[in-house]
Amino acid sequence: MAEVRVRLRFPGGMALDYRCDTAIAERLAARLRPHRIEVTIDSQVPEHLRPLPCAELWAD
Repeated sequence: MAEVRVRLRFPGGMALDYRCDTAIAERLAARLRPHRIEVTIDSQVPEHLRPLPCAELWAD
């Protein structure tokens, strides 16, 4: 499965970037957007980007 960058932007402006599988990013986005957390998913995944903490929670 392809890795993507997922950016979480919280109310107040703080933004965090992580890498994870596409399916996990989409599940995470679906759960967080109703809580006013802006989620952006793209293919710009730099080598140094940290993996999404606890990504297994969003897996099937």
